[in-house]
Amino acid sequence: MSMDLNALREFSAVVEEGSFAAAARRLETPKSTVSKRIQDLERDLGVTLIERSTRRLRLTQEGAIVLARAERILADAAEIAQSLDGTAGPLRGHLRIAAPQLFGQTFLGPLAAECRRRHPGLTLEIVLTDGQPDPEEDGFDAVIRLGRGSGALVCRPLFHSTSVLVAAPGALTAPPAHPRAIGDCPVVLHGIGLIQTWHLSDGRDEVFVRLAGGLGLSSYPGVHAAALSGAGLALLPEYLVADDIAAGRLLRHLPQWSSLPVELSLLHPAARTMTHRLRAFVDLLQEVFPAAAEPA
Repeated sequence: MSMDLNALREFSAVVEEGSFAAAARRLETPKSTVSKRIQDLERDLGVTLIERSTRRLRLTQEGAIVLARAERILADAAEIAQSLDGTAGPLRGHLRIAAPQLFGQTFLGPLAAECRRRHPGLTLEIVLTDGQPDPEEDGFDAVIRLGRGSGALVCRPLFHSTSVLVAAPGALTAPPAHPRAIGDCPVVLHGIGLIQTWHLSDGRDEVFVRLAGGLGLSSYPGVHAAALSGAGLALLPEYLVADDIAAGRLLRHLPQWSSLPVELSLLHPAARTMTHRLRAFVDLLQEVFPAAAEPA
């Protein structure tokens, strides 16, 4: 089955504009032509992309999937035309990136803003998820996630993250002298359930500390806020609490002990298929995380 680029372009425009008439005006194409091309596209794909009513249009679940792929196809087509034309020109197109929730909340807001400042013709969609998305199967240009991928994906390690023991000043009446004494302290747990095990290491020995806490929160920002409020000892990613430790809002306890390091990596398709817009994002990411310059 062949794909009509005009149909994809018009489908994208209808979604952006919210109506067939507005899309037709923007594209300087008769409304009847836009409507017929999208009907033909739906027939070829065997799905309804847009539910039509007298008051509004609604993108279907299948339509959302096709739209994400269509935007990538259109951006790739624009890059091909630009390359054949021999002009570099400003970057245009759509970039879709997935990242873990906490990493995205901490780092990607400023990075995305800088990417848009440098490349205003580039639209950037960042999806924050703690799952394990695959760039090719889930329609992303690249994903940031824990660990390394497999298969044909290029893996660029960003950094190793460890979690450290912190509490607000005065939160602990008797700070622990050893990890085994943590059970005598009030603790703030991350995740589901109030019975958990913290796995700590000092680089030589490892200790498993089983804890029954009085407070548990399912998100790191929640644990972070509770620790800042004096609720107890928390095990939090060092990059999340570094500024609080430096400012004295949190004290680090048992500084020689931390969680085992976990690696965060950027995964993307092979370099031979890397688009100019993805290359621009990777270059920007390397400025913050120099290790990303060398694929693993």
